[in-house]
Amino acid sequence: MSEPTAPAEAGRTNTVVAQNATKPGVLPLDQMALIGIMGKPADMTALFRTDRGDIHSVKEGHQTGMGQVFEITQAGVVVTRANGNAVFIPPIPVG
Repeated sequence: MSEPTAPAEAGRTNTVVAQNATKPGVLPLDQMALIGIMGKPADMTALFRTDRGDIHSVKEGHQTGMGQVFEITQAGVVVTRANGNAVFIPPIPVG
């Protein structure tokens, strides 16, 4: 029996991914959601899923439909809206 974190065989989904990707109601399908954060602390990238199912990769300074990405950390993303207000967006929890 393989470990849950073991790489998937070609064409097969990793067990952890399969278990978490199929949980109903976890990912809001009617709005944008932060689904991942990756990279080194000085050069982080955030992955957003739109309400249409598109995945977008953004970095600090990028303009999005929500506003300009001000900061990306392991805790989440700060977006500055057009009115000057800042919004903290945490990632979708896994597990």
